[in-house]
Amino acid sequence: MRFLLTLLCLIIFPFAIQAGEKAPIKDVPPAEAFEETKAKDEDETLAENSYSPDFCEFKIDFPERPYSTRRCDGDKKDRCYDLVSYTQVYELSATVNFRVICNPINESVYDDYSTEVMQATLRAMTKGTVVDEYNSAFREEDGYKQAGLVGAGKVGRMPMIYIAQLWIGKQSAFSVEAELIGEANGTADDLFSDILKTVKYSGIKATQIPIKTVPPRD
Repeated sequence: MRFLLTLLCLIIFPFAIQAGEKAPIKDVPPAEAFEETKAKDEDETLAENSYSPDFCEFKIDFPERPYSTRRCDGDKKDRCYDLVSYTQVYELSATVNFRVICNPINESVYDDYSTEVMQATLRAMTKGTVVDEYNSAFREEDGYKQAGLVGAGKVGRMPMIYIAQLWIGKQSAFSVEAELIGEANGTADDLFSDILKTVKYSGIKATQIPIKTVPPRD
């Protein structure tokens, strides 16, 4: 079952273009400050099972409401973003983990994200996590670019299948990290693939893009 799931993960990325030479790694766009409220880390459960903020051109669906944590990075904690996560544990033998970020970007950076840059960014995201890389690929469609990586690693002594996706639109950047940890479990395998199938480009919404600001001073 786990081998078949790995094949399914490869099918999820039916891209024809394979990775080229490694390119310099750019800063991942989601680590941007765009809201002056919730400057400190705050946790909350989202109101809906789907995650797609008003400014976000992408969407993912979960069977239950995911969890959201406000993160601020940098020496001055002035680069803030929302990290959305979902975890399901099956009898301590299998775990499904998802981590998702969507933040606004300037349309001017769209052309900067080439095949090589996006895949180099994915490899930076997976550094220390993925031991064996099965496949990495890139595609560009009308209005967005997508890069994906499928690999395997270990969490402690437990085997893990890892998938990373990076989507770049004209006004938002969307990253997905998915982990399937543990021994073969049909229910966990199905949940993992079912959630991945929901990730999609949903288009530009008729809403104003949030203005990037810094957190208020103490």
